[in-house]
Amino acid sequence: MARGLKRRCFFQRSPVGATMVLVWSAVLGIAAATASPARPNVVVILADDLGYGDLGCYGATRVQTPSCDRLARTGMRFTDAHSPASVCTPSRYNLLTGRYAWRTWEPHSCVWSDDPLLIETTRLTVPALLRTAGYHTACIGKWHLGFGAPGMPGWDDRLGPDYNGELKPGPLEVGFDYFFGVPHVSQFPHVFIENHRVVGLKPEDPLRLIPDPRTSGRKSYRDRLKLTPAHKFSGGKGALYDEENLAVQLTEKAVAWIETRTSEPFFLYFALRNVHAPLKPHPRFRGTSAIGIYGDFLHEMDWSVGQVLDALDRRGFTENTFVLFSSDNGAVQMGHRPTDTVDYQGHKANGPLRGQKTEAYEGGHRVPLLARWPNHIPPGSTSDALVALTDVLATISEFLGRPLPAAAGEDSFSFLPALLNRPPSGPVRNALVTSSMNGVWAVRQGSWKLILGQGGGGIGWDATKNNPNEPPCQLYSLAHDLAERVNLSARHPDKIAELKALLDRVRRTDRSR
Repeated sequence: MARGLKRRCFFQRSPVGATMVLVWSAVLGIAAATASPARPNVVVILADDLGYGDLGCYGATRVQTPSCDRLARTGMRFTDAHSPASVCTPSRYNLLTGRYAWRTWEPHSCVWSDDPLLIETTRLTVPALLRTAGYHTACIGKWHLGFGAPGMPGWDDRLGPDYNGELKPGPLEVGFDYFFGVPHVSQFPHVFIENHRVVGLKPEDPLRLIPDPRTSGRKSYRDRLKLTPAHKFSGGKGALYDEENLAVQLTEKAVAWIETRTSEPFFLYFALRNVHAPLKPHPRFRGTSAIGIYGDFLHEMDWSVGQVLDALDRRGFTENTFVLFSSDNGAVQMGHRPTDTVDYQGHKANGPLRGQKTEAYEGGHRVPLLARWPNHIPPGSTSDALVALTDVLATISEFLGRPLPAAAGEDSFSFLPALLNRPPSGPVRNALVTSSMNGVWAVRQGSWKLILGQGGGGIGWDATKNNPNEPPCQLYSLAHDLAERVNLSARHPDKIAELKALLDRVRRTDRSR
């Protein structure tokens, strides 16, 4: 099947933008005009490749993260929070849609420069839900969910979206009023996009995609996993950003956006660039850490968080703002080197967890999660509730007092009761399905976790090299073995059968909520 035709099979074209908001307003019974300015603002800050052990409030001692520690001190710290995916794109899809990304045409890996928008424009998202309630919504930072769609203006079945024209559909077509950010990090092109267009692009020097010849005619997701596309771009020199300045520029943009808010409630999704490779901190942060450049980059990330918190303070928004901070997946050893423990000069980036980004082990998907809402969330509190980034949509839905329709947030469970320390009024999460970048499945229920394969299933993993002398799957009791060192699969065949049946039910149906 031709590449463009394959995409058409998976992408649903639909009414977009304001039309989508009107439709969901009718479904949810919300009139934007009735929104009250007293409704709390919502700020979601998503770090990139930040590990479970990268913050002082999660046990780090060799780096300083005062801003994140401030959030923990004045809010709630979660110890069992997860991204259902261990890489960038699916994690962001989970967060914004409340649906497992493995239900889409790009189930486990990332979209690339020539890929279309992964989120269906008819789907209810976190920003679309808040927009129906009268919130002004913005996405600033890393997008990494694709642009354009087959059959839409500007689309080329060989080259993908036209970076010299309007990049739509994109963030504005799935619920955001404003977008300023980068299409991805470490991929080309290194440009800022504002709303639908590349910033600073000159007609006489357009961007030109040079496709990786190895990807010509790729037919399936499995084919895509055999290589990392190495697309390149030429031209557009006046629009290219400097990676050393990227975090500072994005942070300044987020702060400026907050500074312009008035009485209208707002939602800011601030998707940080740090600490994704390449590790290139601004000069002001170089040499500030005892563990080298990774620590410098962590310090820059924490500074970005602090700048946003300070802006909320200056504008008098702090008391009426719900802040949520997390990471899209676990930390990774520089260069994706094989390792059980991510270690930067004695700093254990994933804390006590085994594995790293791209893997099914806890180090790939257990992430920091901090929440602050003064006078509502108990300061300095800790929760061991099982929570996933997928649950943000249902949490915001309960936050607004509007139940989710059946066709939205199919895998999302509200954790508002955990935040407010009150009994739940609806279903709560008691199981979680995760997957590695190479599609190795894992399912969690209670303290039991089953991985359907040997190894972590991340970068460098090869199913053809399985050891016939080892069990074909891995079963761990996280309550007694958080580091996933003792495989109990031989002792508990009944538990394996039970968890496999649970995984099969979730996979063959269109929802888990």
